[in-house]
Amino acid sequence: MNPLHSIKGTIAIGFILAFAVAFGLGNGLGGLNLTVWLHVLAGVCWIGLLYYFNFVQVPGVSAALANPDGPQPAAINKYIAPRALLWFRMAAAVTWLTGMS
Repeated sequence: MNPLHSIKGTIAIGFILAFAVAFGLGNGLGGLNLTVWLHVLAGVCWIGLLYYFNFVQVPGVSAALANPDGPQPAAINKYIAPRALLWFRMAAAVTWLTGMS
């Protein structure tokens, strides 16, 4: 079973790799380093979700509107967008909070 086939497995592998890199460089995760790591991780999530909205969701809604037999945009806007927006807002908040600390 590939852990990259689920979102939880992918996130877990990402954290494991981040900790391996941090300890492999010899710095460990001291107080300031942990804040910087969290800031970078949250920033990557925030920017990645921004790219998702601009390059995947908006063209996907346009394609759904153009296809009379396909799923309507409500399928995307009702089920996918709220979850993505929640992650987007949380990533933005964590990025700002860790950046200010």
